[in-house]
Amino acid sequence: MKKLISQMDEIENLKQFSDKSAPEISEASVGWHLEHSLLVISKIIEGLKKSKPENYQPKNNFAKLFVMTTGYIPRKKAKAPKFTIPSSVDAIQNIENLIINIRGEISKIQNLNANSFVEHPLFGHLNLKQTIKFLCIHTHHHLKIVRDIL
Repeated sequence: MKKLISQMDEIENLKQFSDKSAPEISEASVGWHLEHSLLVISKIIEGLKKSKPENYQPKNNFAKLFVMTTGYIPRKKAKAPKFTIPSSVDAIQNIENLIINIRGEISKIQNLNANSFVEHPLFGHLNLKQTIKFLCIHTHHHLKIVRDIL
């Protein structure tokens, strides 16, 4: 959890560069990557809180094993779900609002049942521990892209 909080601090520090872009690295701007990362965290926290731990059904596949073992997400291989695509208006304000909201919610997930879960489109169900690990991996992936753009 400390790593995720540290990543959010980094996002907060990078929001000032939201308008920067480098099309040779990514079609999306710095602000898009930062806001997308926060939208994913926010939606996943929401999903964890709503899940019914008794319905958790673990599933293994190569993509899940690869990402969760290596901590690496290949670039330009996956498409973001629509609900995690940032709006095109005022990225900095959206980032600030998401950070405030997430900081208020993030401590609550530590007290959830270990089998609280989210359903990932490729990986299937991720329990609480796997979800937190995935959030760190996903956020790191986008922060690396942002660093490359900058």
